[in-house]
Amino acid sequence: MHHILDAGYGYGFVVGLGAAFAFIMIFVTRVLTKYMGEVQDSEHFSTASRSIKSGLISSAVVSSWCWPGTLLSSCVYTYRYGVAGGYWYGISGISHSMLFTLIALQMKRKATGAHTIVEIVRARYGKAAHCVYLFYSCGTNTIIASMLLLGCSQAFAHIANIHIVACAFLFPVSVAAYTMLGGLKSTFLSDWIHTVVIYLVIIASLLICYCTSDLIGSTDRMWDLLHTVSKTHPSAGHEGSYLTFSNKALVMLAWSQIMSGWATVFADPSYGQKAIAAKPMSTISGYVIGSLCWFIIPWSFGLGTALAALALTNNPVSPTYPHLIPAQEVNMGMPLLYGLYAIMGKSGAAAGILVLFLSCTSSLSAELVSFSSVITYDVYRAYIKPDASGKQLVTVSHISVVAFALFIAGLTIMFNYIGITISWILTFIGIILGAAPVGITLTLFWPKMSTYCFYYALPLGSFTGLGCWLGACKHLYGTVNKDNLGLVNSTIIANFSTFGATVLYCVIISFFFPAGNSLEELQDKFRVADDATAHEKSLMQLDKQTKAKLDRIFKWAALGVFGIWISFTFVLPFPMYGQKYIMSKSFFRGWVVVSIIWLFIAFLYITFYPIYESRSALLHFYRRVVGKEQKASTEVFLYGQEVEGSASSGKASVIEQIAEKRDEDA
Repeated sequence: MHHILDAGYGYGFVVGLGAAFAFIMIFVTRVLTKYMGEVQDSEHFSTASRSIKSGLISSAVVSSWCWPGTLLSSCVYTYRYGVAGGYWYGISGISHSMLFTLIALQMKRKATGAHTIVEIVRARYGKAAHCVYLFYSCGTNTIIASMLLLGCSQAFAHIANIHIVACAFLFPVSVAAYTMLGGLKSTFLSDWIHTVVIYLVIIASLLICYCTSDLIGSTDRMWDLLHTVSKTHPSAGHEGSYLTFSNKALVMLAWSQIMSGWATVFADPSYGQKAIAAKPMSTISGYVIGSLCWFIIPWSFGLGTALAALALTNNPVSPTYPHLIPAQEVNMGMPLLYGLYAIMGKSGAAAGILVLFLSCTSSLSAELVSFSSVITYDVYRAYIKPDASGKQLVTVSHISVVAFALFIAGLTIMFNYIGITISWILTFIGIILGAAPVGITLTLFWPKMSTYCFYYALPLGSFTGLGCWLGACKHLYGTVNKDNLGLVNSTIIANFSTFGATVLYCVIISFFFPAGNSLEELQDKFRVADDATAHEKSLMQLDKQTKAKLDRIFKWAALGVFGIWISFTFVLPFPMYGQKYIMSKSFFRGWVVVSIIWLFIAFLYITFYPIYESRSALLHFYRRVVGKEQKASTEVFLYGQEVEGSASSGKASVIEQIAEKRDEDA
């Protein structure tokens, strides 16, 4: 094991930077409370008062998929399979986040007042179905949070010589601190800050690798080095090249990841939480643009780090010179950190663990909020104390955040010591929990979806996938063990089996026992807490004008989403796959240039558009800080803008102005 950095680096990030960022986010939360009238009632903690605009939604979508596992695994794909690796990993992610746009939009149309995506199942089908889906949702939440922590902890332990047990427990401390005090709103703010820094590191790695590095310095030099490496260490692609899309193993792995990943988005309540927090008309642009901005991250990060690690295999600067990175270290995601170290030295390795730290903390914050929301609304208020006050709901949310942080720390340590890696978890989660996306999608879109589907179809789908997984592993490899179960042929059969079987079971059951309720009945089944402000209560129902607009744009949104997905997934890569095309120097040059341009556009949008959208709120904030404007009260502040007048003045009432403001924004 090669420790590039001293333990001081690791503890400096985990303890020092973690504490500093926690204090900053707590300070921001206090300032917003003092000057902007934001109060941490139960609605604001869990839903951010349903007032987040498209810019912050986009940055949250980017941050939600920027797990340590995503960044590390995308570089693993690129290191093993070449230029096509990062692109195909991006496809596996954008497939889920892009298509989830339609789920988010449908939630706004049919279940505006929901506090969690799990609550929608209870509103439509009752307690028994709700408990089944609650198992899937909490299971997804727990495994994903543990995977976030596992990937980051293993990387820190490997690079900075910090004990993995210390990592697993210290990471969640700072995250739980600011999440507990700031709620979902603090998660959105931390998402934005972290995502901006991640973009800056990726931009720096690309520019150094292809423009200023003495070791590489140009796309043509990179092409030459990759061509040389393919002679001594060939890939599984056409003619052993790392410059081709013609690689059957990569395509199978990508499709296994696509099928497995449905559960990581559709069944993860944190994605639903962001949809709930969005303003109705911000949902489409927030998710679509956010998906496009995220797609370039795995594509470009691999080009600047993993390809550098691969190209410099025969150079003494490589930590594993003159050999390829060992398979065990590749599975842990080390090509990212080794590549940064090769082209930037220790500062590159430090930048790498900074990116992992930021991606872990921001994503973990979202998982903590979503889990606490599910426990608060889908367990505590649903089954323990239905008449709970808003103060009690907030207390339960705080306790849930702390308890969940400690639990996933312990689970992460267990995963590490039994030899589980992030790559293995990514394939496993779709097999066991891949039935859940089918359940929630049909719940929101198919009026005939039967209650019995949750009792029988979802569990049977999971057991079918599990049986096919074990059977395929035994048939193909002769022995069922952890390593063979993680191989692509076993996982792709199992993932398709879980998904396909669940769809089949749902259709058959619903044909014989169709549902007797309507999707239109959902809106009136969600209750607001007693501590909600007037405008929070008003946002739990769509006005007719906004609903009509959402209904009109839904079909166009569906066409756009599927059009983008088909173009990226089939139109672009498969012609190159079929032709067995190996990139020329000029084509590779264009490939890198396009990725850099796309990366800069995404960076500029994610960095500055949220600020532009909040310009009015920032102006109000400045005026209140310097005393030029009266501080906002909790009842007269809406969408970052103050509603003039109050119920006691001679002007329109607050509620009337809220309704008028919503119509204008729509």
